[in-house]
Amino acid sequence: MTYCLNPDCQKPRNSDSARTCRNCGATLWLKDRYRAIAAIGQGGFGRTFLAVDEDKPSKPRCVIKQFLPIAQDPRNFKKAAALFEKEAVRLEELGHHPQIPELFAYFRQDGQQYLIQEFIYGKTLAELLVQGVFVEIQIWEVLTSLLPVLEFIHAHNVIHRDIKPGNIISMASPQGSMALPPPGKLDWATLQQALTTEANQGFWNVISPSYRFHELLSYSLSQPPKEWAIAVQTHCQQLAAQFVRYPTLPLAQRQYLVADANRLVFELRQASEAKMGQAAIGRLGLVDFGAAKSLKGLEPLQTGTTIGSPEYVAPEQARGKAVFASDLYSLGVTCIHLMTKLSPYDLFDLHENSWIWRRCLTYPVSDKLGYVLDKLLEPVLPRRYHSAMEVLQDLEGVIPIGSPVEFANVSRIAVSPSVPASALSIHPADPLSTASPPLPISPVQPSFQITPRPRLVSPGLAPALETDPTILNAPPEPPKSRRKATPSWHCVHTFEAMGRIYAIALSPTEPILASAIGNTIKLWDLDTLHPLRTLTGHLDIIPAIVISPDGNLVISGSADKAITFWEIGSGRRLAKLPLHADTVLALAVSPVEKLLASSSFYDPITLWDMALGHKRHGLLGHSARIDALAFSPDGTLLASGSGDMTIKLWNTDTGEEIRTLVGHTHQISSLAFSPDGNTLASASWDGTVKLWNVKNRRQGRMLEASGRINSLAWSADGKNLAIASDNLQIWTPASKKTNPVLLGHTEAVTAVIFGRDDHTLISASGDRTLKLWHWE
Repeated sequence: MTYCLNPDCQKPRNSDSARTCRNCGATLWLKDRYRAIAAIGQGGFGRTFLAVDEDKPSKPRCVIKQFLPIAQDPRNFKKAAALFEKEAVRLEELGHHPQIPELFAYFRQDGQQYLIQEFIYGKTLAELLVQGVFVEIQIWEVLTSLLPVLEFIHAHNVIHRDIKPGNIISMASPQGSMALPPPGKLDWATLQQALTTEANQGFWNVISPSYRFHELLSYSLSQPPKEWAIAVQTHCQQLAAQFVRYPTLPLAQRQYLVADANRLVFELRQASEAKMGQAAIGRLGLVDFGAAKSLKGLEPLQTGTTIGSPEYVAPEQARGKAVFASDLYSLGVTCIHLMTKLSPYDLFDLHENSWIWRRCLTYPVSDKLGYVLDKLLEPVLPRRYHSAMEVLQDLEGVIPIGSPVEFANVSRIAVSPSVPASALSIHPADPLSTASPPLPISPVQPSFQITPRPRLVSPGLAPALETDPTILNAPPEPPKSRRKATPSWHCVHTFEAMGRIYAIALSPTEPILASAIGNTIKLWDLDTLHPLRTLTGHLDIIPAIVISPDGNLVISGSADKAITFWEIGSGRRLAKLPLHADTVLALAVSPVEKLLASSSFYDPITLWDMALGHKRHGLLGHSARIDALAFSPDGTLLASGSGDMTIKLWNTDTGEEIRTLVGHTHQISSLAFSPDGNTLASASWDGTVKLWNVKNRRQGRMLEASGRINSLAWSADGKNLAIASDNLQIWTPASKKTNPVLLGHTEAVTAVIFGRDDHTLISASGDRTLKLWHWE
């Protein structure tokens, strides 16, 4: 169907092929390109339509906004027209963020103003609320997904002014789009959609804007959640290995493989959703910038027009003096509405002049969430949060770790401090933190075990130096003698993060640790054990991070395709390099000269001369994604490891390939040269670590680890090798013995580095923690 945009047309529905309305004769296609197919809604400023971009081969969906204000008073009409135009300006400024719709066009046609923007697939939170009130874990998701977006728009001096459930969309994947899920978490909708699209298009390895079909399937199925049965995990990993070879398979085998994967995904999705009980909210998109206001050139509290949805606006915004904190107030009101399903008007007692939302809850919430919401809802500006980053810092270290169903159950169980955790005879898939305060006891007996883990960060308190009670690789209780205990690795501090940690780097000159957490970078002072600052600016996750040899710069590579340079001392973003057409997967910096190496999916490896500011070489030779890079200590060699299961050695002066090393049977995930430069250690998802003699290019010793290996690091003396996989392990290649595993993380270890001496080790994990270890 094609929808007529003439406001006076009485019969706006037309056939798909029509170019003019059969009823009123109006032109149906805007700019001879955009075709409206359905009316979405109508508001005070105009109408919104779902449309198709007929210019593009894939015929993607988009949104047409037509300026059609209800108020026809000339003064109000002129003001409304100006606001409509400003919405286009705001979208052009902000639309490159993945959670904000992109502006495609703004123009006039047939005497009407039109705005064409990206269509965000999904349901609004108002639509999801029809299914039932939100529980605490879903409110955490709303906050952690939306606050970085508010931080982004506020950094551009824009106030949204209309935060409410109807303007927040739980984003689903558009037709034909593929995105890699976080490790250990399967995006069921994306996988089923990809499988269906592949079958419908003839098994031709469909290409999305970012990934090929076989890459999405092989990546996703290679890392099934650990709580699944061993047989199911094995089946997934076998399918993943077959999808790696998908492009080379004949048509019949492709059809069989897609059908097998379709059955498996369908069955697992049903089982998973039945277990979860509460649906995950997922990534949120923020729409409707018609009320947004730019503060560029304005005083912060300059009086302006009162705009927004009255139930959600902050007191100062109602008086025409909106500030950044006004959006935070509206976000708080949105959260309590989602938890109660009641109008915000009914959640505020005028006689008491206070919020009464706690009295209206269907499910109780933790004191932590209550504290955050109360501060968001504070009517007095000085007592309210001043920035989204301030809220995120309060959330850091207090966000529950675990699956939504686990937290939904835990939040209703009181754990008395006097009762040891061992008394709870229940068994978890993933251990949970018990940092939440006691809540009313539910009559339903829990069916899983709660394993306590001490939290060292609390709202409003600086982290204290405490020794983790888990002592690793420790000897048995020594007899009463004068002999000293055997030295071992002890976890002496745990840093809590607000999201998954993808990479870590240590300054060579100062006790500063950098960690890539989601799309932010957190700097920590290892002397005081306090956070220094958070660096924001990337639009997507950060898989790679390094620190320059002089200790002045943090260099990060992101899935937003950018490499960014940050000044450690001030936290300023100094430069942004668009060197790749896809996700930046790995970075390495030469220890002796200002040379940066970077890699991505299909682009050549780039060698960038940081001193001269230009590209030195593009190294082309691998046939798959490149996840590992490492410079030799003298800077003359660069090693690269790829999904094609090979390691290549390159001359950094000439850019020539010196040698290809073959031996691993899966993707190369990490590379590290020994301090003397004579040995190259390589790690792979095949679960092995191999040592290569750099001089004769031959393989030496090999170690089989537990699960796929994510990271490697040599000690400064070159005697020990730290290995991050499903657990943390120290290997001494010169010894025939394997050291005991260091237990402490509750999920796979994603990264590991030695400290500034060989007696310190730092590890990062998918359990959202960084651990500091000492050998003593």
